[in-house]
Amino acid sequence: MCQLDRCFSQCNARPIWTFTSFRIGLIAKSVPLSVSNTSDSMGYLEITIVLGVSFLLFRIWLVEFKLSDGLQFRRRYFSRFFTYYTGLALAFGLTAYPFNIMVIVAFPILIVTSMWDVNFYRRVKSQPYWVEKRRWAVVERLTLHPPVVVVAIFMILNDARNYIQPPNLITIVVTVVILFVPFFLLDERWTRRYKWPEALIVIGLVVASGTSLLLAEAFLWGVPLW
Repeated sequence: MCQLDRCFSQCNARPIWTFTSFRIGLIAKSVPLSVSNTSDSMGYLEITIVLGVSFLLFRIWLVEFKLSDGLQFRRRYFSRFFTYYTGLALAFGLTAYPFNIMVIVAFPILIVTSMWDVNFYRRVKSQPYWVEKRRWAVVERLTLHPPVVVVAIFMILNDARNYIQPPNLITIVVTVVILFVPFFLLDERWTRRYKWPEALIVIGLVVASGTSLLLAEAFLWGVPLW
């Protein structure tokens, strides 16, 4: 009883973790909450979930319906799936390891390939299929890579281990493998060798980013293999 009383007496002096910290491999640690700000943190969680669901639905509507004719097969590009994963990560309140890891893996890739965004903005006025929906095309591009980068930076600045440190490295490996599935099945840069060898560049960047994360978690954070 004395130990129990002492434990409760220390609650106000140290952070506590929500129950989601202990779920099997797929659920990330929550942001540390103190007793005094638990209600505020729950409010932030609800806002994050609403934001994620809204963003995901908006992106689906924009890509799959509003701009389907203009984007055509580009709707299945890797980066657009990254955006969906970001929406899902937010929709789960940044508590789902796989989606959080996908966002972090995408982060350095989008930084390296930012020149592709610059080229888009430079050429959008000259593209014939964007004549009638040029403004929506710009909106689509603005909500394509920046949200992924912003969410990744948020997790990094708020102690990335709370979001992307799974109980084992297998979780990361499986996540990266799943990440590749839509690319190999749907992305025409791979299936039809469109703009070849751009697909090889994408594969190399994803593998490099995923491997870097795997090594960092293994050697810096001591995450076990299994």
